[in-house]
Amino acid sequence: MSSPVSWRLELFFKSKKELQERIVPFLKENSIKRVNLTNKTKEDQLLECCRIISSAVPSAEICVHYSLKWNYSQSVEQSFQAFANFCATLAEDKQSSMLLVSGGGKKRKLDSVEALQRAAACESIRAAPPIHVAFNPYFPSKAEAAEERKRLTRKLDTGLVRGIYLQMGTDMEKLKQALHFLKDASRDQHGNPMDLFGSVFLPTKRLLAQMRFRPWNGVFLSEEYLSSVDKAQAITAEILAVYSQHGVVPLVESKICTTQELRQCLDLLEGCHKNS
Repeated sequence: MSSPVSWRLELFFKSKKELQERIVPFLKENSIKRVNLTNKTKEDQLLECCRIISSAVPSAEICVHYSLKWNYSQSVEQSFQAFANFCATLAEDKQSSMLLVSGGGKKRKLDSVEALQRAAACESIRAAPPIHVAFNPYFPSKAEAAEERKRLTRKLDTGLVRGIYLQMGTDMEKLKQALHFLKDASRDQHGNPMDLFGSVFLPTKRLLAQMRFRPWNGVFLSEEYLSSVDKAQAITAEILAVYSQHGVVPLVESKICTTQELRQCLDLLEGCHKNS
């Protein structure tokens, strides 16, 4: 099920078997090529899962998430070496990229800023895959928002960042302010604008219940968004319209595994694209 709109799909699966038997056939059947692999546990076999997808779908453009929290190994030095080795291996697949994140919870000495600064001084990392970083425009306090921008600037100053992923949120004014900030800040060493991606959810009753009672860390959703599926869909349409106006590629962070769910997703994406 192809679409004229450029978008990405975050994949949800619990085992390599599920990836091979359910996810890959779904991707092939519906011509889905731009996907993201998340890193939620220490046991995630990211490189192997990437190989499974690229072997079955040779034209796949896979962004592999790499969490420094889940890949921490005894010391800063060992953890950085693990990151460097991962970069070298992933770089062999010319169509793959990486989203580097610190990971939530307890702060460690090796976070995404420190890893990029170390990598900038390491010649072997220069042959790394395209590295993307995360940015959250929606922190409610001015101090947190200022710190987030400061951290992003430090990441960009390394010269290694090729793109930025925006966190999901519902404050339109904060989103627009962030995109204005990124217009000037997010340029590569040659002065070219970087790739921008933005998260969205596919609203369902189950999602809204989860986000109300067990919200994801760092995801700020309004009471209006959480009040009903219809309200959430309307706000999602607003977010997608802003993304379209600013050249931001949507990343759908919802589990989509049926034709009906995919059709609902594409209707939302394409409707906003036409109206923007």
